[in-house]
Amino acid sequence: MDSDFRPEYLRLRRRNMLFIAVCLLLVVAAVLITLGMGVYNISIPDAISAWWNHLTGGYVNPRDDAYVWDGRFPRAIMAAFAGAGLAIGGAVMQSVLKNPLTDPYTMGVSSGAFFGAVLWIICGFSLFPFLSGDLASIANAFVFSLIPVGIILILSRYKRITPTAMVLIGVAIMYVFSSFTQYFMVTADSSSLAEAYSWRVGTLADASWDNVPYVVVSVTVLSAVLIVLSRRINVLSMNDNYAQTLGENVQKSRVLLLVIVSLMTASIVSFTGTIGFVGLVCPHVVRMFTGSNSKYLIPASAVFGALFLVAIDSIAKVTGVNGLPVGVVSALIGGPVFAYLLIKSRRSVWM
Repeated sequence: MDSDFRPEYLRLRRRNMLFIAVCLLLVVAAVLITLGMGVYNISIPDAISAWWNHLTGGYVNPRDDAYVWDGRFPRAIMAAFAGAGLAIGGAVMQSVLKNPLTDPYTMGVSSGAFFGAVLWIICGFSLFPFLSGDLASIANAFVFSLIPVGIILILSRYKRITPTAMVLIGVAIMYVFSSFTQYFMVTADSSSLAEAYSWRVGTLADASWDNVPYVVVSVTVLSAVLIVLSRRINVLSMNDNYAQTLGENVQKSRVLLLVIVSLMTASIVSFTGTIGFVGLVCPHVVRMFTGSNSKYLIPASAVFGALFLVAIDSIAKVTGVNGLPVGVVSALIGGPVFAYLLIKSRRSVWM
């Protein structure tokens, strides 16, 4: 019996690995192409040449070097890792909560982060008095983004919480944070309001070599942990009673995975703001090619999410006179794509 299924298993594995490899190559190509896209006028070949000469110690025009190496390259790296992290978060949450409409923001992570950022931007309040400027905003956003999952973690210690209840608690917390945030924004002056709005819609314009390493390290480490836990994720995607018969502590495992996803999402949104639809759309697309086995779904979602956000950011940079925030473009493209996928996708993809 096993020998009859082995050829099919090997074929599916080769197809999944090919999908991951192709997406990875496209990510590299997209990162290089986006170096030549933006307000500063430089062709793609010249931008790649400037990037390469900087790496190899060749001569680079100082102005080109400033825009390509110090501006566009860290932005491209931030886009790639932010896209990877959000897509992985969406894939994991959709599996462990058994809900195709969940993503890393469903638990209230983004609304909590936005509230924390607004406290500094509009009110000048920092949770850490020794921090100011962007560091205060980032620290506030990170801490407040973890409050929703902290509430779920506390509740889970006293009673059994179903996946649906977890989602509803996250949505309730999201609305509470949003209400307070809107109150502060109504009272804000025009400059603070513009800064808060830019944070709300999501932007990669603030990416630099000072903050990119934080996102790269957190996404790399936490993604590796989730890949190691892929078997547990597969078990949790089944019926809870069946998962328990396999020896899995469903409640503890689900909360653990949600904490990991929330930490990774918090580390991203603290620097980029809210970039919607990446964690919602990308896992759906990937499932059409790889199925729902988390062993392949997680790395495939990572590379496809990276490709998606780098491509979206490239479009955002050349749209309009001075470009658009990447969150605006991701919503314009991601919304219709997600609606189409929901209409056309088959339920078998989730089985």
